[in-house]
Amino acid sequence: MKNIIAAFLLVFSACTKEEVEVAQTPLASKVELSFDTELAYQEGVKIKVTKVEDSRCPQGTTCIWAGMAKVFFTITDKGISKNSSVDFESKPIKTTVDLGGVKYEVEVSDVLPYPKGATEINQKDYKVSVTVKKL
Repeated sequence: MKNIIAAFLLVFSACTKEEVEVAQTPLASKVELSFDTELAYQEGVKIKVTKVEDSRCPQGTTCIWAGMAKVFFTITDKGISKNSSVDFESKPIKTTVDLGGVKYEVEVSDVLPYPKGATEINQKDYKVSVTVKKL
């Protein structure tokens, strides 16, 4: 019984530590988000990548257009949420989101992995580099 309680406390303390580390991320920090994972900044703002539509020209192929990755996300502050998106080509792209009169700038600087050949990428495999700033 003591071993079960000790194991439970160990698991619980590990989860608590992980949550604290996430909450220590300040706004304006560049972070890498996995698909469908919400990040809570220490200021209380949250961002979550909800979908990636990738039409970038796969490596090793010839295309007329380089294509783009459309990144859909939800940003939340003080109980107000807004869905938005950006069209990422190859360089950082920014968009402004207004949440109840407070404006945030969301910059996407990378979307990985880059497509290769005809292999389709699962949503869960995408990693998006994002920076959120309060304007």
